[in-house]
Amino acid sequence: MKRKIIALILLLALTLTGCKKNKNDTPNDENLGGDESSYGEDLKDLGVYDGLFDGTSYDVHVTCVSGTPGCYTLENGVLKFTTLSAESVYSVSGKLSGSIVIDVGDTQKLELELTGLSLVSDSINPITVLSGDKVSIQAKKGTENFIYDTRPAITEDDTASLSGAIHSEVDLEIGGKGSLTVVSENNNGIHSKKDLQVQNLSLTVTATDNALKGNDSVSLENATAIIISTKGDGVKTSNSDISGKGNQRGTVTISGGNYEIYSACDGIDAAYDVVINDNASLAIYTDKYSNYSEEITATSENLFYIRFNYSDYKYSVKYYNSDSDYTWVNCEHHSTVSGGRYSYYYYSFPKNDSYSKIQFFMYSSDMEQGQDSDYFVCSDYITPSTAYDTIALTARGSSLYYDWTNYTTTVSGGMGGPGGPGGMGPGGMDAGNTDKGDHSTKGIKAANEITVNDGKITIKSYDDAIHANSDTTLENGQTPKGAVTINGGNITLYSNDDGIHADGDLVVNDGNITIQNCYEGIEGTTVSILGGNISVISRDDGINATATSGTSITIGGGTLYVYAGGDGIDSNSRTSYSGIAFNGGKLLIITTSGGNSAIDSEQGYSYSGGSVVAIMPRGGMSHEATSCQTFSSIGRTNNLSLTKGEYLVSEIGGDTLTYNLPVTMSALVITLGDSGASAAVKSSSNKNLSEGQFLWE
Repeated sequence: MKRKIIALILLLALTLTGCKKNKNDTPNDENLGGDESSYGEDLKDLGVYDGLFDGTSYDVHVTCVSGTPGCYTLENGVLKFTTLSAESVYSVSGKLSGSIVIDVGDTQKLELELTGLSLVSDSINPITVLSGDKVSIQAKKGTENFIYDTRPAITEDDTASLSGAIHSEVDLEIGGKGSLTVVSENNNGIHSKKDLQVQNLSLTVTATDNALKGNDSVSLENATAIIISTKGDGVKTSNSDISGKGNQRGTVTISGGNYEIYSACDGIDAAYDVVINDNASLAIYTDKYSNYSEEITATSENLFYIRFNYSDYKYSVKYYNSDSDYTWVNCEHHSTVSGGRYSYYYYSFPKNDSYSKIQFFMYSSDMEQGQDSDYFVCSDYITPSTAYDTIALTARGSSLYYDWTNYTTTVSGGMGGPGGPGGMGPGGMDAGNTDKGDHSTKGIKAANEITVNDGKITIKSYDDAIHANSDTTLENGQTPKGAVTINGGNITLYSNDDGIHADGDLVVNDGNITIQNCYEGIEGTTVSILGGNISVISRDDGINATATSGTSITIGGGTLYVYAGGDGIDSNSRTSYSGIAFNGGKLLIITTSGGNSAIDSEQGYSYSGGSVVAIMPRGGMSHEATSCQTFSSIGRTNNLSLTKGEYLVSEIGGDTLTYNLPVTMSALVITLGDSGASAAVKSSSNKNLSEGQFLWE
C-alpha cells in the first residue's frame, strides 16, 4: 500500500574521495559518522519493518575486504564505487539516507557485501549499477539488510529517472546466505537491463510495479523469496532476441529453492521461455487471489461502458426522454482487454440520471459521431440498468443487440454474444473467467514455451494458471511455439479461466497434476498425455484440442480423471476416426451436461489400448462418445441410474474401477478396453472412498 513518507534529511559530515592503495593485506575499514537522522516514523507503518529506524544517529561502515581499497566517494548522500584496478570485494553496513552507485568500468568486477545495511532514499533509486563486467550484491550470512525506495512514481515521460529500487545497466547477481528486504513503494523492485540472477539468499521484494525484472533473463537458484507486486508482474523478462554471444534472451529459469509470488498481474511473464527445475517449490497468487493487489484500472461510479470485440468503430449515445428532450454524448476509448485469442474494447460515457432511455449508435471511421442520419448500426431505446455498468454490443446485419453486464466481466453469454457453443468462441454459454480486469493475470506465462521438469507448484490465478503464447512476434525471428511440456512435479492449479493452456502443443509426460477449478482444464492446439496422474474439475471442457485435422488428442498412459461441465475430452479435428487416439492409461471421464459428451470428436476417434470409463447424461451426445470404428470389439454402453454417494464399479480386462459417485444422474456409461466389460452401481464398498474419489486396481 502507498504511504506518505516524510522527507529523510541527512547531513553527511564526512566526504571521502580518492583511490587509496592498501599497503598491507588487512581490510580497509572506514566508519562514516554523521548527525542525528529522522528516518521517519511513517516507515514503521509498513508493519513488518517496525523498529528498524528509531531516530538514533546514523553511521555507515565501508570495508575493502579484498582488491582495490579506497575507491569510493561519499558526497551529498551518494556512496559511489569507481576506478577499480582489480577485482574487488567491499562490505557496507549501518544506516544511510541516500543511495549507492556502482560505476567501476566495463572490465572490472565488484562484489558488494551487505553486512547489516539499512538504506533509504526518497529522491533517487537506492542502488544503481551503471557499469561492471560482473557485479554482485551479497547479503552476508547472519545479517539482515533493508532497502527502501520511497520516491513518488516515475512517470513514462521521465526518461532521466530509474524506476527500480535496485537498478542495473549490466548483468546483476544478488545472493548470499543472509537476508535482504527491498521495498519500492511506487516503482519497480529489482531491475536489471541485462541478466538478473538471484541465488541462495533469503529475499523479500515488495513493489508497486514489477517486483523482479531482468530484460534479458531472470534466474532464481536455491533462494527463499517472497515476491510481491501490488500493481504489476511478479517476475518478468522483456527481450526475446539473440545476444552478441549467441545466447537466447528472455527466459525465466527457476532451479531449486522456495518462492512465493503475489502479483496484481502475471506471476511470471517471460518474453521467451519458462523452465522449472531441481525440485523448486513455487506458489503463485494473482489479482484478487493475492492479498496485496491494488486496483489496476479503476472504474467510475459516474460512467457507463460499452464493450465490443472490434476496434474499427466509433460510438455515441443518445439520452432520450422525448423527441424534444434528448442529448448526445460521444464515447471515449477506456481500455482494451486481451484474452489470448480474443480482445474486447471498452468505451466510456458519463451517466445522466435525467433521462429514462438511451440509444446506442455505431459509426465507421469516416462517419460523424453524435447524429442519427448517417450511422453504421444502432440499437433500440434501452432503459439504463442500475445493477450493471456495462453494455455488451453485438452487431447483426443492420441491428445492434445488447446484453447488460459489468466492467469486471470480460465475457458475457446471452443474446447476440459472439462465438458459439462448446467454448469455441468468447461468447458461448460461459466463456471463461467472467471477472477479469483489463490486464493479464496469469500464473505462469511465456511467449514461447513453458517446461516443468519437477518441483512443487501451486497456482491460484484469475486468468490461466499456466499459459504459453504463440501470437507474439519474437525478436529472434522465430515463430513462437506456444508449447507447454510437463515432465514431472506436483502441480496444483486453481484458475478462473484455463488450467493449462498452450497456443501450440501441450505434452504431459509425467507428474501429478490437480486442477481444482477452471473454465477449461487442459487446452492446446494438440494435447498429448503420455503419463502422470491428472485430475481436472472444469466448468467447460476438461481437455480440449483446437487442431482441426490429424490426431489432436493422444492419451498414451498415466491416470486421468475429468469431471466437466462441458465435454470431458473434446477434439475439434475433422479427420475421420483420428481426432482422439486412446493408446493407453486409465481414464475416468464425466460430463454432467446433457448438451455435451464425455468423449467428443468431430469425426470419431481411435482405440489401441487403455481402460476408459466415460459417464454422461442419458440421451445426450452419445454418438460422439461411441464413434470408433472398432467400438463393437473394444467398447460397451450401459444405461445406469447413478445416485450420489453410491459406488460405480467397472471391470475392464484386468482393471477394476471403484468410484464414489458425486452426482445423481440417469447416465450412459461407456467403457473402452474390453467388449465384455461390466459396469454396475453398488450401495456400499469396502474401499473407504469419499464422494468424488476413485480407485483403479
